[in-house]
Amino acid sequence: MDVKKIDNLWRFLSIKNNLPLKLELNHHVHYKFVKGNIQLIHQFHPKLWQESTLIIAEKLFQEKAVSQHFHHKKKQFGIPSTGSSTHVQIFFPKSILSLKSNYEMDVQMDRNGNYSISLSPFVPKNVYQILDSVNYVCQEMWKKNFFSEGIRN
Repeated sequence: MDVKKIDNLWRFLSIKNNLPLKLELNHHVHYKFVKGNIQLIHQFHPKLWQESTLIIAEKLFQEKAVSQHFHHKKKQFGIPSTGSSTHVQIFFPKSILSLKSNYEMDVQMDRNGNYSISLSPFVPKNVYQILDSVNYVCQEMWKKNFFSEGIRN
């Protein structure tokens, strides 16, 4: 995947949705959007695409005050899966579990009831993959779309 292509995808969404884009470059590349009380962060290492992560979280989410945590590791061909508990309390909408077939999922809720959802590896090849993932999570969790659906037309 080309870094320039990913950059073009995020800049396109920034312009079409009239959202300010914050870009940080160091060892990793960080794209950050804030809309209302929801922030979206895409971070990746340009040479290690499997470390690419999309984080959709409420601005008030406190990582040091996590009260509930759900983690699902994506099955990989040829790698034996580690044993995990089958009796895990689901504290978020169960419809989000459909994403675990495509991504490794990490859902956290802090003591104040704020959520953070992390999807990895997140390597979008086109705008539709971003829209489908981000808007689906936002619609299920907060009943609103993050990006405008008018872009599809």
